[in-house]
Amino acid sequence: MYEQIAEQIEALIRDGTFAPGKRLPGERELAERVGISRPSLREALIALETAGLIETRVGDGTYVRADLSPTPVFPLATGRDLGPGTLEQFEARRALECAAAELAAQRAGAAERAVLQESLDRMHALVARGENPAEEHRVFHVALVDAAHNQIFSRLVRELWRARQGAMWETLRLKVENAESWRAGLVTRAQLMEALAARDGAAARALMEAHFHRVGRKYFDPGE
Repeated sequence: MYEQIAEQIEALIRDGTFAPGKRLPGERELAERVGISRPSLREALIALETAGLIETRVGDGTYVRADLSPTPVFPLATGRDLGPGTLEQFEARRALECAAAELAAQRAGAAERAVLQESLDRMHALVARGENPAEEHRVFHVALVDAAHNQIFSRLVRELWRARQGAMWETLRLKVENAESWRAGLVTRAQLMEALAARDGAAARALMEAHFHRVGRKYFDPGE
């Protein structure tokens, strides 16, 4: 779906509706114009930016690149498939990891909780130094799903985190992740550790759902 939307927006760029070097309409206006939801539009914009057709200027908006190649990018040629979109991957992670958090609260042993706490401690140290804790995020989430003792969950979540290292995610992370978001993540994970220690599966699921809701809004529907 995101490739189809990207193709539609590229056609508007190529026909001069959105001329090279010019600012695109705001996301709300553009979503209404194209007739899609804002999360779907944002995913398509990430694909367009990853493909080099548009660029984001901090504090100024999104612009069509002035140095466009004359050859259309979308639909993507064979061998250039960007894979499942960021929104699809995020939705899958949300479903799996919220369920895994509930199971982990019921099943995790002391050693597994210790591994999670050590990962959280490393995140605190990284954020305190102003360093991106992205890799430690992966370590924590994989350890959490492993603590659910469900091999299928573990395999699927590992694959989703592998896919999260792709070009579209890199573009998206640069837009939204910062010290404030890292600190918010630390608070949620500390609360999650409390739920695991209390073996409160409902609280663990609720905390993970709230986390994904917050992060999803930031990634895919941040407002104008």
